[in-house]
Amino acid sequence: MKNSTIKDIAREAGVGVATVDRVLNRRAPVRQETENKVLATAQRLGYRFPQGNPAAASVIKTGVKIKMGFILLPGDYSFYARLGEQLRQHAAPWHDDDCPPEFCFHAINAIEAMAETIRDLATRVEVIGLVALDNALIRHAVEEVTRKGVKVFALLSDLSPCGHSGYIGLDNRKAGRTAAWAVAKMGSNAGKIGIIIGDNQFLCQETCEISFRSWLRERGTPYQVLEPIRSRENIECGYQATKKLLQEHADLTVIYAPCGGIEGVVTALKESGRQQAITMICHGPFENDHLALINGDIDLLLNHRLTEFSAAVIGAFRQSLFEPAGGFINLTCPFELLTPENC
Repeated sequence: MKNSTIKDIAREAGVGVATVDRVLNRRAPVRQETENKVLATAQRLGYRFPQGNPAAASVIKTGVKIKMGFILLPGDYSFYARLGEQLRQHAAPWHDDDCPPEFCFHAINAIEAMAETIRDLATRVEVIGLVALDNALIRHAVEEVTRKGVKVFALLSDLSPCGHSGYIGLDNRKAGRTAAWAVAKMGSNAGKIGIIIGDNQFLCQETCEISFRSWLRERGTPYQVLEPIRSRENIECGYQATKKLLQEHADLTVIYAPCGGIEGVVTALKESGRQQAITMICHGPFENDHLALINGDIDLLLNHRLTEFSAAVIGAFRQSLFEPAGGFINLTCPFELLTPENC
């Protein structure tokens, strides 16, 4: 019998050859339902994978389910509510109905509670996705559970080496430098720049801030970049921090906020009546983000593509359990730039 080809799989699955190539050779994430369709078609057609092909085990193991858990920041911040929903959708084909993924939510500074949750989850699941500060207690808990064979992935913000299996998130250096480039193109030529981050130990935001400053310094721009203030990834804290920033700096011309709690930041800026005079660049998505762009409350949104991100997370979970090749799994996911004209 003739061996099936990628073109055969594409025709039968109703997708493009490039999509099949991305799935079978793990070149880039695709929608979960598309990946499932391609893998099922490859199995049905008896596609013979070349030795060492990274997708082979996924077809062989289609009947295997994963016990997974997630520790995220509070779901009352719309970003994490959306992320949780996307993770649930992409995890659905990979768990039994009576053993769905466990979701736990902690405030960013609830260090001891989060460390205890890592240990507790590890008694029931095989792999954990974690959004956390790079804190010694968190790292100690991760080291402890990984020694017991549980896989732990840092989501959105990496951890210092602690035995975790990988990182899935943005290229934060690229994000910070993109924001700085936008400031130089969109903002005034002088004035002060306020930076709002969730916490100093959130490595993703620390990298964004450093890279943002670095780009502006390299170009010799005349801006005065202020010391960062913290939102603690919280809407109310974001509101209070922004209000204080605006009160103390009448010559503020730019705000860069690669953090959570953006709803509070936007509210404070609107209440000040200065939203048209201040260039506002932030990360998202968040509730009513498109309306904030249209109304001119923000000027540029560096938007996480949560569907692709969630597909990459579940794919990394599967790879670590079904295709153990050793080594750290590092997946950088794309972000998109949204303006009032393309939101």
